[in-house]
Amino acid sequence: MKRGHLVILLIEDEEKDIYFVRRATEQGTAGHSVYGVRDAEEAVNYLRGKGQYADRIRFPMPNVILTDLKMPRMDGFEFLRWLRRNPDCSIIPTIVCSSSRLESDLREAYRLGANCYLAKPNHLGEMAETLRLLYEFWSRCECPKAVAKTS
Repeated sequence: MKRGHLVILLIEDEEKDIYFVRRATEQGTAGHSVYGVRDAEEAVNYLRGKGQYADRIRFPMPNVILTDLKMPRMDGFEFLRWLRRNPDCSIIPTIVCSSSRLESDLREAYRLGANCYLAKPNHLGEMAETLRLLYEFWSRCECPKAVAKTS
């Protein structure tokens, strides 16, 4: 994966928020790829390369994860716990993007290893600018390459 190109795994259960992130990415950041999954269980399968995600040409390992917190089945906190217990994936920079502005959620996300916590903007323009800055920063960072976990 070349430096500067981000492969973003978006973990989001709300269709409108998925659309929002994709549109904001298209508007503000050329060349980055966003792969969306509906919940954290699906994200674990993606990172492990299980099922449909075994095809790493179609579903490459991300070099940035953008996750919501409040999701069905496995929430964002459980996902952060899983991620940090799996050394091959724990190196992937992980940004929480949540509607929650609760101090307890913020503290818990950082305690569990989130690299950044963003409150979801309410407008597409603000989301596009936030993602542009986020992508610009992470595309300049040197990060080790993550490998698929099979267990």
